[in-house]
Amino acid sequence: MSQECSIVEDLIPLYKKQALQASTIEFVEQHLANCEHCRQLATSEQSLVYKFPMKSTLTFFHLVFIVLSFMFAINSSLLGNHKSFVVSYAIFGCLTYFFYKNIWIVFAISFVPVFVWAVINNINNPLYVIDYSFTEIGTLIIGASYIAILHTIFALIGAAFAIMFRRFTK
Repeated sequence: MSQECSIVEDLIPLYKKQALQASTIEFVEQHLANCEHCRQLATSEQSLVYKFPMKSTLTFFHLVFIVLSFMFAINSSLLGNHKSFVVSYAIFGCLTYFFYKNIWIVFAISFVPVFVWAVINNINNPLYVIDYSFTEIGTLIIGASYIAILHTIFALIGAAFAIMFRRFTK
């Protein structure tokens, strides 16, 4: 087994997921055409074992960002400091975009936790919900959506700065 075989073995899970660049795909396919061992490995299910460590690492980072988002949601709800709320969500949006490079993930991670926190925080508040009628619950959901959208706007502004920074540094 050559050094090229060990490289191709590491690339096979990404090759199967079609997550490689065109030149790397060409390299892997040329090697598979000439190497029976790697070709058998590529067609077996054994090569899928390599993807689990990457998945658990991504899951850990997802949880970290979601916990941070909940912390920001609680912080902005409890302390009511408008300047730190704006700055913290802009920084959070910027960092989230740098990490994921996907604006939809920035939206989801900044919107969902704030929405959930706003509903949980106000569901038993007699100022908002008294008899749990459809109208009161609807009003609570609309209010929670409004708060979540405000938070998300600042996160998206931070993400916009990250996008501009990435474009200017390329």
